[in-house]
Amino acid sequence: MINIDITLLIQVVNFLVALAIINYLIIRPVRGAMARRRAQNDVLRGDADTLEGEAGLKLDGYNARIAEARAEMSALRKSMKAAAEEAAQARLNEAGDEARSIHRAAAGRIQEEGAEARRELDAKVGDFVQVALKSMLG
Repeated sequence: MINIDITLLIQVVNFLVALAIINYLIIRPVRGAMARRRAQNDVLRGDADTLEGEAGLKLDGYNARIAEARAEMSALRKSMKAAAEEAAQARLNEAGDEARSIHRAAAGRIQEEGAEARRELDAKVGDFVQVALKSMLG
């Protein structure tokens, strides 16, 4: 059977004192460190969430600016293409006008040369007729 005497009481007091010392020296500082780390992690988690939100907003802004730049580039490309096509059409029209002018000038020269040749032949016809009659008559 268990004898309850002063040694048991001393052992219980000794246990409680040891428990109080362990609590004061080990458990309380560990719990405090864990609480500080938990608070620090909560702050860091909040900061990370804030930064993630800001990064998302910046990414959305960046994507919007890229889309805007692409649309602007596409519009500029279309306008430049239209301007180039217009310039090319103008050059083709100028070249066509120049070709028609050259053709008209050449046709005019050919008519003038033909008329000149006809006048020269008409002037020489009388001489040819006389030469032909002389050679036929003899």
